[in-house]
Amino acid sequence: MITMKYLIPALFLTIVLTVCFDGKSDYSENFPRTGIPAPARQANMLNTGQLFDLEADYQKVNDILADISAQIHQPNILKTDVLRGWYLGARTDKKYGTPDTWIFVENGENSKWISPHLLDEEPLADDRSLCKKTAGTYYASCLQTSDQDCEYVGESYCQCPAETKWKESQGCILVTERGSYVAINNRELEQGWYFGFSNEKKLNTPVDWVWIETGRKSVWQKPQLNLIF
Repeated sequence: MITMKYLIPALFLTIVLTVCFDGKSDYSENFPRTGIPAPARQANMLNTGQLFDLEADYQKVNDILADISAQIHQPNILKTDVLRGWYLGARTDKKYGTPDTWIFVENGENSKWISPHLLDEEPLADDRSLCKKTAGTYYASCLQTSDQDCEYVGESYCQCPAETKWKESQGCILVTERGSYVAINNRELEQGWYFGFSNEKKLNTPVDWVWIETGRKSVWQKPQLNLIF
């Protein structure tokens, strides 16, 4: 009886020790010894993360300061620029305060930042210039432009003088009695001029030719061509 009395607790104690030993073995395998206590390892990992965050923050601050410095030294847009609707400059010359809608137009030394509203009106201005240059009367539609001298007509157009007819990109061009255009010939192109009044521009006359008023001997000619009659 005495033997059985102590045998049962001994077996129970053996089972408990076995379980505890196995658990400790698993813990050691999962967390091997590194020579650094667990709390120290956690603190080391935390410090490394903080240094990484600080470096990122420093970079962000530097970027912000660089942007502020660039804006401080960036020239401001002028009132005259806004009223005109454009200013000359390269892509990197954008002025502080330039409206977000303005567009950069690459054109060599004449590159500019410009309002898209003016870009829409450039063909209109070209037509008006050609119309006036060839003795026509231009009627600008208020539906296509905000100019103060616009007319309430459905579409902008050039009213050409008699014996001429509008030709896109050329202006009011001289026509025959049948209504066909009178074209410049090879001899006139080679000599660089031909007789004619402002309302007698011929088809395919080079775009840079100008009209020179000299009475009956008025001519359409190359620029800066000194003619002696």
